[in-house]
Amino acid sequence: MKAFFSTIFILLSTLVFSQLKLPRLFADHMVIQRNQPTKVWGWTEPGEKVSVTLDAEKQQVKADKTGYWETYLKARKAGGPYTLMVVSGDSTITYEDVLVGDVWIAGGQSNMEWQLQWNVNNWEEEVKDSDYPNIRFFKVPNTFASSPQQDVSGGEWLLANPDNSPQFSAVAWFFAKHNHLEKNVPVGVVESHWGGTPAEAWTSLETLTNTPGYEDIADTIMNPSMPWDQLEAINQKKDARKWELMRDQEGAVATGAQNVDFDDSNWERLDLPCNCRMTDLAWLRREVNLSPDTIKDIKLYISNVVQEAFVFYNGELLWTKKWSDDIQPLEIPKELVRAGKNVITYRVANSWDNNVYFGRPGEMWLEINGTKHSLEHDWKYSSDIEPDIPMAVKMFQMPSFLYNAKIAPIGGYTARGVIWYQGESNADKPQYYRQLFTNMIGDWRKLWGDIPFLYVQLANFMQRQDQPVASDWAELREAQTQTLALPKTAMAVTIDIGNPDDIHPRNKQDVGARLWLAAKKVSYGDEVVYSGPSIKEATTDREGVILSFDHVGSGLKSTGPLNGFAVADDANNWYWAQARIVGDQVIVTSENVKTPKAVSYAWGDNPEAPLYNQEGLPAVPFQIKLK
Repeated sequence: MKAFFSTIFILLSTLVFSQLKLPRLFADHMVIQRNQPTKVWGWTEPGEKVSVTLDAEKQQVKADKTGYWETYLKARKAGGPYTLMVVSGDSTITYEDVLVGDVWIAGGQSNMEWQLQWNVNNWEEEVKDSDYPNIRFFKVPNTFASSPQQDVSGGEWLLANPDNSPQFSAVAWFFAKHNHLEKNVPVGVVESHWGGTPAEAWTSLETLTNTPGYEDIADTIMNPSMPWDQLEAINQKKDARKWELMRDQEGAVATGAQNVDFDDSNWERLDLPCNCRMTDLAWLRREVNLSPDTIKDIKLYISNVVQEAFVFYNGELLWTKKWSDDIQPLEIPKELVRAGKNVITYRVANSWDNNVYFGRPGEMWLEINGTKHSLEHDWKYSSDIEPDIPMAVKMFQMPSFLYNAKIAPIGGYTARGVIWYQGESNADKPQYYRQLFTNMIGDWRKLWGDIPFLYVQLANFMQRQDQPVASDWAELREAQTQTLALPKTAMAVTIDIGNPDDIHPRNKQDVGARLWLAAKKVSYGDEVVYSGPSIKEATTDREGVILSFDHVGSGLKSTGPLNGFAVADDANNWYWAQARIVGDQVIVTSENVKTPKAVSYAWGDNPEAPLYNQEGLPAVPFQIKLK
């Protein structure tokens, strides 16, 4: 195994450069970190002298035998704009409009990737107020690699303004805006994220070989069934064909399956919504009988259409739903309504796992003249109308592949810290996450030094349960909480701002603001309340279970009935409990369990979570055994 990593190192080290080159992160409009020595590196002729000049400072260095060189500019205060000039032999590279400020790496999966323009709350007004030229964003392109790369595949520094900001990570934008306005310094954000990715994809292969639960897959990466470039070519063809089929509106219409008179007599009957399996290009039809003379206005609404769809009414296309679109009631033009038989048709496909989801109880209806008429039950379904969707291996999820392509190449770029939002793609294996996440952070700190690492705990999601039950999402949140044992870490709790129907909550303002509070404390040393109440101790007496907390701020409060607490008996049966705030403590009692053995709060996929401190930060979910 050591020989494998040594071979990679030797291969990278023997690459010889003949022309002066710097990583793509070095570019016009870049932001470099204030108050720290700034690493500048690149490649040129072996043994060639290199000079690096910023303002009046000049550093000189000699390239090694492979052509690699690096040097450090002295720490300086926030300011600029400056010109950065690098000279080697006859080659000169000049970067203009260079600012010195605070640099943050924004990583994770889709909730960090989520752009302002993807229907984030109040996004249009936010874009109007985004003309801040001293805030700059660099987005690392989505590429993957089976071995560590020396540079990213592209990217540019974009100034914050109404033209550019819609495509910025919303969480990172709100965080950066707080940073800029409160500290009055330029801010640079390097976005390196990818939706639907697990933490192991962002961790080095060497580390994964020593991470419980990932040793075997690491071995598979090192010993693939065929060369990775061949596997990638096969997958690219499958993936391209998948998207071609999914978004082939012309092909879908050509089937005629949306037309009123289409023969669906051999289709399967389904009582939707249901847990029935629907896959590939799933066609769904529902008949309704109407009298157009009595209709003034008519709207169609079906929730939970996962993830892309063509929606037809009497053969006419009403809407093309993309994966990031919110579902709103659809206005049906009155001229499309027929007397008697009318047909609603959905053609749905899910690129992620090929499992189609459609509707929820009480959320499938036609609204006619202000009155809702249920569209539940009695649907027809077929996935045989069009070719099956080819499902490719998601190579961007492969362990270490994103670390290699999107983290290792930028690791030398001096930064103040990391903001991270991820975990959804590891919720099926929460038992491994604490060690995996801890090891991943360790990998990143090998590249950036002991920098602050600030992360978001998973938000509430999915159906709320009537009784306390086991929850992988709760276990994953607990693993995130346990990772706070690492120094210079902090966690933004979002158990109160999720959306049970959408894994991508649109409230990114509070996420960015809570991450910023964490940064003020951990990175800047400001005396601020940066966390909600977190469990400190649980004891018992005659009154019940006495819970004490850290981070109570100015005191505890509840936004409603103090629900969300549960206790367990000797057999580990859980029951809801009553709770009340007494000073800076919470007292929990239960009529069902006289001698509790454990107590929990906000433990579930989508739990009630009314406990806060007076500063408005939600309590950290927990489950704790009693002595």
